[in-house]
Amino acid sequence: MYGTTVVSLEHARKSFGDAAVLKDISLSVNHGEVVAVIGPSGGGKSTLLRCLTLLETLDGGSLSYGDLEVARDDGAGSVYAGKAVQKEAKARFGLVFQNFNLFPHYSVIKNVTDAPLHVQKRSKDEVFAHARSLLEKMGLSGKENMVPCELSGGQQQRVAIARALCLNPDVLYFDEPTSALDPELTQDVLKVIRDLAAEHMTMVIVTHEMNFARDVADRIVFMDGGRVVEEGVAADVIARPQHERTRAFLTKYEDRRS
Repeated sequence: MYGTTVVSLEHARKSFGDAAVLKDISLSVNHGEVVAVIGPSGGGKSTLLRCLTLLETLDGGSLSYGDLEVARDDGAGSVYAGKAVQKEAKARFGLVFQNFNLFPHYSVIKNVTDAPLHVQKRSKDEVFAHARSLLEKMGLSGKENMVPCELSGGQQQRVAIARALCLNPDVLYFDEPTSALDPELTQDVLKVIRDLAAEHMTMVIVTHEMNFARDVADRIVFMDGGRVVEEGVAADVIARPQHERTRAFLTKYEDRRS
């Protein structure tokens, strides 16, 4: 159903001081696949994303992007490849944060085009054409010269998605992309992600939106206590969780919704 493996994480371990946050996590994502990561706060979801995107380094385990080995475990811990390999790895993914992380003094168009121009060194005409096409797709035509404070939260998050997509990533990561938004704006952003899923964009989405995860993801990973407790087809995990801890989490979620 899916193509080649885009990202592979094996036996990942990460601690902060004495607190073990990731405990032997393995995860592979294939081209065209949408994986939703769910679980309680403090379960390790955001740390997982930060390790996948090289914002944190693994204590142990291996990480690869396609044929690019970013980190390997030599038995004593994770050994990272040099800066050139890490730079190439960073060109293979995009990351959308909870709180947008736009440059506040840059216009919308500059936020979207800055990295493709200055990091990827692509041609100005090609980058600006791509950026305008993405902003139109995000429903942001005519907003190119505004700065973030002139936009709603939902619009800012759609700019952030356009910025990530303008890098032509192999995989797009989302860290709770709607947690900072009210319910109406949440639906606007979720629609954008649904459309990307329909276009077979490879995505890993940390989310608390269970209905969205069930409807959009191909696979759900439930994390708790720094471990993958359950993993499977999205609709099956939500409707028929096999592990007691997953059932308890989903029941509490439904209780909060009712």
